[in-house]
Amino acid sequence: MFVKETKAATQGRRCVVAVLLLALAAMFLAAKCHEPNTRVVVFLQGYYTHYDAQGTMSTALEEHTFEMLKSAFVVQGYAAERLLDYGYEGGTVSAAGEWQPAPYSCGDTDRRSEESLRVLERMLRDYRERHPKAHFTLVGHSLGGLLAFLEGAREAQRPEGERLGIDVVVTLDAPLRGVDADKKIILDNFVPCTVKTYAAGGEVVAAKLDAGTPALRAGQATAMAAQGIRLATLGNANDCLFSLNLCLGTTFVDDGATQYVAEAALSKSYAIASNPLLSHIAVLIEPAVVADTVGFVGAP
Repeated sequence: MFVKETKAATQGRRCVVAVLLLALAAMFLAAKCHEPNTRVVVFLQGYYTHYDAQGTMSTALEEHTFEMLKSAFVVQGYAAERLLDYGYEGGTVSAAGEWQPAPYSCGDTDRRSEESLRVLERMLRDYRERHPKAHFTLVGHSLGGLLAFLEGAREAQRPEGERLGIDVVVTLDAPLRGVDADKKIILDNFVPCTVKTYAAGGEVVAAKLDAGTPALRAGQATAMAAQGIRLATLGNANDCLFSLNLCLGTTFVDDGATQYVAEAALSKSYAIASNPLLSHIAVLIEPAVVADTVGFVGAP
């Protein structure tokens, strides 16, 4: 037996439906995707760094790593939520579509590149699930720069349907072509971290010992360019980590040239004056480097 719905009941049901629709619309707006082709910048810290409740590690030059660079990107028109920190222990994308890296310790950075790249790729895929049209710029310092370069090379080899949206890579004081084992003296004596396995460092030293590494890096840079991935390799000519003679006044192998790949769209050296103990991070606040990085990446 059918009961005819009263006018009041009909109006009440319509009100409930309207409220539900408004709630769904509000949820959609809270978790909305970026506009198509939105550029997102991912910053990668280096060897024996950390991330905690306060953010990326502080240094004698910056309260947080990449602080100067991020400020310059904001001036360029980037929203702060589109400037992301890579986490060596991964992270999550919130219901509102914002990335939050998980805390990690200095020891978590001391692993082979394959493992760190797997975490990076998961980050980019998770973020792109919420923001399908996002395009990524990878900006990495030191070991983070090497990881950014290697990920750009992997992106260039992916089939079109499997791309992660990486189209710009910037490396800063990165050991792209490896370094001599004598650099371990810096890690042993001047870099604080209670857990040091030298897994990452051993891989970088092995790259220097491999005579084929320069040709490999040149080929990877060329492949990136062919796939539309713009690469900049920037470095400090006065970085004591690569040229220990500048700081310790004795005979060490000069690895200053390892920071650059000639086949990059932009490959540039800067003679940055700084305290020798700060020379490896001075590149992050050098005005010319900051301007060149933001200019190379371009508008959001």
